[in-house]
Amino acid sequence: MKTKAILGPAELDEIMAAARAKAREIGVAATIAIVDDGGHVFRVERGDGAGVMTPTVAMAKARTAALMRAPSGALTARLKDEPELLRLTDYLPMPGGLPVRHDGACIGGIGISGGSAEQDVAIAEAGLAALA
Repeated sequence: MKTKAILGPAELDEIMAAARAKAREIGVAATIAIVDDGGHVFRVERGDGAGVMTPTVAMAKARTAALMRAPSGALTARLKDEPELLRLTDYLPMPGGLPVRHDGACIGGIGISGGSAEQDVAIAEAGLAALA
C-alpha cells in the first residue's frame, strides 16, 4: 500500500505565518487560503482590511493550483486552446495560486487575493518558502 505526504497543522502554521509576514512587509491586505490536493479547504485567513470577495478568490486560486498541479495563472494560456477547462470545476485563471509540493508530488495549493497579480504571487511564494 502506498502512503502520501499531507499538510499537517505545523506545516499549515508555517505557511500561513510566512505568507502573512510577506503581506505585511509589502503592505497588502490579503486573504490567504490553503487547500489539500483535492482542493478542499484546510485554512483561510482574511487579513485586516482585505476585501469581502478576497476569501472566495483566494480559495478558488488555491483550488485551481492544487487541481491543475500548476500555478493558477498558467491556466490562462491553456484556455485559448482548451476553453472547456472552465466547465470542469471552479477553476480561476488568475495569478496568485501555487501548488504545494513535497518530493515532487502535489499535496495542496495556496491562494492569495488582495494585491496585484505580482504581489499575490510573491505572498504565495513566501508561504511556500517556509516549507523549504
